[in-house]
Amino acid sequence: MLVKKFFNFLNNYHYNSIYNYSKKLNFKILIDIGSHQGEFFSRFMNNKKIQKFYCFEPNKILFDILKKKYKNKKKIFLYNYALGENKSLKKLFLSNLSYNSTISSFNKKSNYLKFKNLLIDDQENYKYTTVKQNTFDEIFKKINIKECFLKLDVEGYEYNVLKGATKKIMNVKYLLIEHQFSDQYKNNFKKIKNFLIKQNFIPDKSFYYPSLHYRDILFINRRYK
Repeated sequence: MLVKKFFNFLNNYHYNSIYNYSKKLNFKILIDIGSHQGEFFSRFMNNKKIQKFYCFEPNKILFDILKKKYKNKKKIFLYNYALGENKSLKKLFLSNLSYNSTISSFNKKSNYLKFKNLLIDDQENYKYTTVKQNTFDEIFKKINIKECFLKLDVEGYEYNVLKGATKKIMNVKYLLIEHQFSDQYKNNFKKIKNFLIKQNFIPDKSFYYPSLHYRDILFINRRYK
């Protein structure tokens, strides 16, 4: 698919920008929620300061790819879970562009969503699969994640993930979170920002995607300032 190749190129450029900036940051653990095929966290694998990687991907097909690629990497821990506000079963929408798959509710009135669905042929025959959901607090209840870097890319489901992280979020040193400018999902980024401010996080830098339809914002926990 030509569209997929185009966005893979843009993704590569975008992730490289984030990685290059992150070289000056100091952390020993990387948590990747929404790992896809490892495009993000794999860039950090040669960083000897990072001792452990915790990676989450609910899509079974993508998770099996991750297992095959990283089965011999002892410091990489893979989880076939979605993360959210509770332990439950969820319906994951399977997009033809796999990194657009999501548990989020769509805003069917969104013109952006209609255009995107037309562009990647997602407008008909919506496909779903059932996935297990757990919470951030439950997964890391007995795991030390102090001074970690958390990357959160879950296509509009970010606030749900944060609601399940009210206890352990204080251990996160850096938080990279996606901010979509469109109205394709029924979410509100103001809720995310307010949540993070209450948890002592402040924005440090924005990384704008080349097509400018979203940005990743790096927040820093003021407890570590």
